[in-house]
Amino acid sequence: MPRKSPLDKVLGKLDDLDEVNLSNLVQRLARERKLLETVFDVIRDGILVLDQSGIITYSNQQGRRLIGLKPELGEKVSLLKAAPDLAKSLGMDRLSEIARPEVVVREIRINYPEKRYLRVYAVPIEGTLTEKVSQKDAGITVVLTDVTEEKSNVEEQIENEKITSIMDLAAGVAHELGNPLNSINIHLQVLQRSLMHDGLDTKTKTKVEKSLDSCIKEVKRLDSIIVHFLKAIRPTIPDFKELNLLDIIEEILHLKEKELSSKKINIQLDAKSKEPLINGDLDQIKQVFFNVIGNAMDAISVNSDICIIISWENDYISVQIIDRGEGIKKENVSKVFEPYFTTKKKGNGIGMMIVHRIMRNHGGEVGIDSKYGSGTIVTLKFPRKEIRHQYLEQK
Repeated sequence: MPRKSPLDKVLGKLDDLDEVNLSNLVQRLARERKLLETVFDVIRDGILVLDQSGIITYSNQQGRRLIGLKPELGEKVSLLKAAPDLAKSLGMDRLSEIARPEVVVREIRINYPEKRYLRVYAVPIEGTLTEKVSQKDAGITVVLTDVTEEKSNVEEQIENEKITSIMDLAAGVAHELGNPLNSINIHLQVLQRSLMHDGLDTKTKTKVEKSLDSCIKEVKRLDSIIVHFLKAIRPTIPDFKELNLLDIIEEILHLKEKELSSKKINIQLDAKSKEPLINGDLDQIKQVFFNVIGNAMDAISVNSDICIIISWENDYISVQIIDRGEGIKKENVSKVFEPYFTTKKKGNGIGMMIVHRIMRNHGGEVGIDSKYGSGTIVTLKFPRKEIRHQYLEQK
């Protein structure tokens, strides 16, 4: 038998209450509601509660202020109408199977009632007071944190982040370098002993060749680790030029053609006839798509699909990379951009950190919607070519 909530128990006894006790109960509930609203109104974060249709059923004072919702409008307003940028970031304009993720964590820019940067944390409401409902029919609780002031001090923020990243990365890289160096050392010792003897027979020659081959492979692995490490700790100012995102995506898909073929992965590319033009650094944007598409390929099994959708918004060109892999656990989504965090057995944990840094340096945004067991959507938002953005919002 399902456990009843306190309100269920009260509602079940309404028929037994006389007029006086019923009046007292209503007054007590009204006082408790007023107390809770007072508490929520002093919280510095904005709180919005949405039903399954995206209608705002509750908003605290800060939540209304951040999205410019006038007090007289109250609740029962569509989020898509009140704050379209926020609604789109939550997938309110999508009807895909994983449009309602377990958790959404991202930073977005809104332009109304004024330009602000918000950190968004959204989780579905498991059920109502009287019954459990499926996630498809559940509402959403959205917590909004104003990080505009934090963005205005971006230079200091980047320096602090760089120091922390270097410390974390240095520890990880030291560990990563140890194993291949050990292997190289052992194989080189074998080669040294073998070369001391004249006239190597076929068996010894084969052994020497295998050792050399192992050394070469380990050196390549070391080189890859170092390249990623240097890119992470030495970000460069983008060399802005006109770029066509579709051309870049097709080039990355061509580079990964053998991997895609071996895993029998089908790429569904949905691009409009309009050219997706942006201003950006060619090598850095290539790195973004190389990392994100690579992650999607690693997340799915053979004979699966990756869907890439390019769309146009007011100020941005949006690129969504959708996979139907195992997804990311709810407790790990917020860690994706942290240095050296990875869920892959052979991952180095700095790919998405690099993606986040590059997108921010281009005045863009990166967001992750994921549901464990269903898949992941990575959304990359690039300022449109005709929209001029200052580097890192600096003046």
